[in-house]
Amino acid sequence: MQRRRFIIGLAGLTASTAPARSHSYAQGGIAIGHAWALPAQGSEGQAFLPMINNGPTADELVGARSSVCTQIELRRNNRYDDPPLSSFVLQPGKPLALRPTARHLRLMGLKGPLLPDQRFTIILDFQQAGEAEIEFHVETAPGD
Repeated sequence: MQRRRFIIGLAGLTASTAPARSHSYAQGGIAIGHAWALPAQGSEGQAFLPMINNGPTADELVGARSSVCTQIELRRNNRYDDPPLSSFVLQPGKPLALRPTARHLRLMGLKGPLLPDQRFTIILDFQQAGEAEIEFHVETAPGD
Protein backbone atom coordinates (compact mmCIF):
# COMPACT_ATOMS: atom_id res chain seq x y z
CA MET A 1 0.00 0.00 0.00
CA GLN A 2 2.84 2.37 0.90
CA ARG A 3 4.57 1.67 -2.44
CA ARG A 4 1.34 2.36 -4.34
CA ARG A 5 0.93 5.76 -2.63
CA PHE A 6 4.52 6.63 -3.50
CA ILE A 7 4.06 5.74 -7.17
CA ILE A 8 0.77 7.67 -7.40
CA GLY A 9 2.37 10.64 -5.64
CA LEU A 10 5.37 10.54 -7.96
CA ALA A 11 3.09 10.42 -11.00
CA GLY A 12 1.16 13.43 -9.67
CA LEU A 13 4.36 15.36 -9.03
CA THR A 14 5.66 14.64 -12.52
CA ALA A 15 2.37 15.72 -14.09
CA SER A 16 2.21 18.93 -12.08
CA THR A 17 5.76 20.07 -12.94
CA ALA A 18 5.31 19.86 -16.72
CA PRO A 19 4.58 23.34 -18.11
CA ALA A 20 1.25 23.84 -19.81
CA ARG A 21 1.99 24.96 -23.37
CA SER A 22 -1.23 24.67 -25.29
CA HIS A 23 -3.76 27.45 -25.11
CA SER A 24 -6.75 28.42 -27.19
CA TYR A 25 -8.96 31.42 -27.78
CA ALA A 26 -12.29 32.27 -29.33
CA GLN A 27 -13.35 35.56 -30.89
CA GLY A 28 -16.83 35.68 -32.36
CA GLY A 29 -17.09 32.53 -34.47
CA ILE A 30 -13.31 32.20 -34.83
CA ALA A 31 -11.53 29.52 -32.77
CA ILE A 32 -7.77 29.96 -32.42
CA GLY A 33 -5.39 27.22 -31.30
CA HIS A 34 -1.83 27.22 -29.93
CA ALA A 35 -0.08 30.41 -31.06
CA TRP A 36 3.70 30.34 -31.29
CA ALA A 37 6.68 32.13 -32.81
CA LEU A 38 10.15 31.02 -33.79
CA PRO A 39 13.11 32.38 -31.83
CA ALA A 40 14.68 35.36 -33.63
CA GLN A 41 17.82 37.42 -33.05
CA GLY A 42 17.54 39.87 -35.95
CA SER A 43 15.00 42.48 -36.95
CA GLU A 44 12.40 40.00 -38.26
CA GLY A 45 10.51 37.01 -36.93
CA GLN A 46 7.63 34.69 -37.80
CA ALA A 47 4.50 33.76 -35.86
CA PHE A 48 2.03 30.92 -36.42
CA LEU A 49 -1.36 29.68 -35.25
CA PRO A 50 -4.24 27.48 -36.38
CA MET A 51 -7.70 29.02 -36.83
CA ILE A 52 -11.14 27.81 -37.80
CA ASN A 53 -14.26 29.78 -38.53
CA ASN A 54 -17.17 28.18 -36.68
CA GLY A 55 -19.54 30.91 -37.81
CA PRO A 56 -22.10 30.71 -40.63
CA THR A 57 -20.35 33.20 -42.96
CA ALA A 58 -16.80 33.83 -44.13
CA ASP A 59 -14.56 36.15 -42.13
CA GLU A 60 -11.09 37.55 -42.76
CA LEU A 61 -8.01 38.25 -40.72
CA VAL A 62 -7.24 41.71 -42.06
CA GLY A 63 -4.44 42.88 -39.79
CA ALA A 64 -2.29 42.35 -36.73
CA ARG A 65 -0.18 44.45 -34.39
CA SER A 66 2.11 43.93 -31.41
CA SER A 67 4.32 45.91 -29.07
CA VAL A 68 7.29 43.62 -29.90
CA CYS A 69 7.58 44.89 -33.48
CA THR A 70 6.79 47.91 -35.64
CA GLN A 71 4.80 46.08 -38.33
CA ILE A 72 3.17 42.70 -39.03
CA GLU A 73 2.59 41.43 -42.54
CA LEU A 74 0.27 38.61 -43.59
CA ARG A 75 2.40 36.32 -45.75
CA ARG A 76 1.58 33.46 -48.14
CA ASN A 77 5.08 31.91 -47.88
CA ASN A 78 8.73 32.82 -47.24
CA ARG A 79 9.17 34.56 -50.61
CA TYR A 80 9.44 38.10 -49.35
CA ASP A 81 9.89 39.54 -52.85
CA ASP A 82 6.14 38.89 -53.31
CA PRO A 83 3.81 41.55 -51.87
CA PRO A 84 2.11 40.79 -48.53
CA LEU A 85 -1.49 39.59 -48.53
CA SER A 86 -4.31 41.96 -47.63
CA SER A 87 -6.08 39.24 -45.61
CA PHE A 88 -6.39 35.57 -44.74
CA VAL A 89 -9.91 34.40 -45.64
CA LEU A 90 -11.53 32.02 -43.17
CA GLN A 91 -14.33 30.07 -44.82
CA PRO A 92 -16.98 28.56 -42.50
CA GLY A 93 -15.95 25.17 -41.12
CA LYS A 94 -12.56 25.12 -42.86
CA PRO A 95 -9.36 25.19 -40.80
CA LEU A 96 -6.63 27.65 -41.74
CA ALA A 97 -3.16 26.84 -40.41
CA LEU A 98 -0.31 29.33 -40.26
CA ARG A 99 2.95 27.36 -40.21
CA PRO A 100 6.64 27.67 -41.16
CA THR A 101 7.38 28.03 -44.90
CA ALA A 102 3.64 28.54 -45.56
CA ARG A 103 1.12 31.17 -44.45
CA HIS A 104 2.43 33.11 -41.44
CA LEU A 105 2.65 36.45 -39.69
CA ARG A 106 5.89 38.24 -40.56
CA LEU A 107 7.04 40.30 -37.59
CA MET A 108 9.06 43.26 -38.89
CA GLY A 109 11.12 45.76 -36.95
CA LEU A 110 11.52 43.60 -33.86
CA LYS A 111 12.36 45.75 -30.83
CA GLY A 112 14.43 42.95 -29.28
CA PRO A 113 15.23 39.27 -29.73
CA LEU A 114 12.53 36.62 -29.42
CA LEU A 115 13.97 34.09 -26.97
CA PRO A 116 12.79 30.54 -26.22
CA ASP A 117 10.12 30.44 -23.49
CA GLN A 118 9.36 34.15 -23.95
CA ARG A 119 5.71 35.13 -24.32
CA PHE A 120 4.23 38.17 -26.03
CA THR A 121 0.86 39.27 -27.36
CA ILE A 122 -0.38 40.03 -30.84
CA ILE A 123 -3.73 41.66 -31.48
CA LEU A 124 -5.45 40.04 -34.46
CA ASP A 125 -8.05 42.10 -36.33
CA PHE A 126 -10.87 40.14 -37.96
CA GLN A 127 -13.21 41.88 -40.37
CA GLN A 128 -16.38 40.60 -38.68
CA ALA A 129 -15.30 39.00 -35.40
CA GLY A 130 -13.34 42.07 -34.27
CA GLU A 131 -10.08 42.15 -32.35
CA ALA A 132 -8.56 39.30 -30.36
CA GLU A 133 -5.50 39.64 -28.12
CA ILE A 134 -3.53 36.38 -28.39
CA GLU A 135 -0.54 35.23 -26.33
CA PHE A 136 2.25 33.74 -28.43
CA HIS A 137 4.92 31.38 -27.03
CA VAL A 138 8.42 31.54 -28.47
CA GLU A 139 9.58 27.99 -29.23
CA THR A 140 11.53 26.08 -31.89
CA ALA A 141 8.46 23.96 -32.78
CA PRO A 142 4.86 24.04 -31.55
CA GLY A 143 4.68 22.64 -28.03
CA ASP A 144 8.48 22.67 -27.38
